[in-house]
Amino acid sequence: MDIEKRDLSGSPNFGLALSGGGVRAAVFHLGVLRCLADHGAMEHVSHLSTVSGGSLITAAVMMASAMRWPSSTEYRDSVYPRLRELLTTRDLFSLKALGTRGVLRHNLKLLSRRAEILVDLLQLQWNINASLSDLPETPVWWINATSFESGKNWRFSKREMGDWRFGRHYAPPFSLAQAVAASAAVPYAIGALRFALPRSGWYATDPATRKPLNAIEPPADAIHLWDGGAYENLGLEPLYKPAQGLLGCNFLICSDASGPLSTTPAHHLRTLFNGRLASPRLFDIASDQIRALRSRMFVGSIGRGEIQGALLRMGNTARSLDVKSGRTGVESRYDDFLSDADVAVAASHPTDLNALSIEAFDRLARHGYEVADHTLTTYIPQHFISSAHARSADST
Repeated sequence: MDIEKRDLSGSPNFGLALSGGGVRAAVFHLGVLRCLADHGAMEHVSHLSTVSGGSLITAAVMMASAMRWPSSTEYRDSVYPRLRELLTTRDLFSLKALGTRGVLRHNLKLLSRRAEILVDLLQLQWNINASLSDLPETPVWWINATSFESGKNWRFSKREMGDWRFGRHYAPPFSLAQAVAASAAVPYAIGALRFALPRSGWYATDPATRKPLNAIEPPADAIHLWDGGAYENLGLEPLYKPAQGLLGCNFLICSDASGPLSTTPAHHLRTLFNGRLASPRLFDIASDQIRALRSRMFVGSIGRGEIQGALLRMGNTARSLDVKSGRTGVESRYDDFLSDADVAVAASHPTDLNALSIEAFDRLARHGYEVADHTLTTYIPQHFISSAHARSADST
């Protein structure tokens, strides 16, 4: 990828930033995690920052491992197979997921309070029934949403919620399903999720250091939170700032499974009931530009030697990654990887929350695996030892 080769000494503390993108992103990220597990690197993950689809799948990973971050062996042998079964058999957000009784029970919410339905379905369909307080201490997990009122990056974690403009609270009383639903609440398609806020325990914080300055009264009794991708779809901000470098980790892997900007925009109301998450065209354009700027800053910081990390981007093929890194190989080398056509199919998977076919799941997960393996064995070779053939051939 467009980054300079790095040589890390010792075992790094990895930060993972997992982008939004519905189940397409969720399964791509599962493949990335499978690659980390095969290299014994899950134990080195110290910080997580997630948006939308990244938040959804991280919650599923935590629930599948009894609210712990799984070891490499546990992820490979238990968590990954369980989530493959889940994501190929159950819609998360569609009329099918609701069923007839659900449609009747939620009929008014379908018009203007769909984010509340997503909370219910996360609990019912995916068994996301824990509270934020149940999260493990490590890795530190930031769940990113966007505040409709302040326009800032609102974050949830085990011990904190808020943003620098509104204030921060250090004992968030909400469920994991609520936080994750807010992170995935695509504007207009799902809509904002309302949170009634506690009246005490709020602090103004220093925008640069995030340290509490003084107790304050909250500016409002409630707040409405949208998809974290409305602010920034890569989830980089909690773990990387251009002026400060990396925050809490010494190697940051950003997994970007954002979809390409469509040339044929869909109407969000016409696609909603099929589970498709289409947002207004101007929102998509703005989001695409923000993502491009953020990724350029991140890659630029790596190239200048200011930080250590890697950008794993959906849509890159083994051949295109070799071209970018200056590696050459015999043509038969690429027989072990997904073809360019298969990668294009994976990258064009719609942004929805529907169950995938087994074929689609395996293609997306293998794509995530191959991008991670090919990139990380190039740029941090002593931690990711390349094999003669891609391990991804049997990763599913």
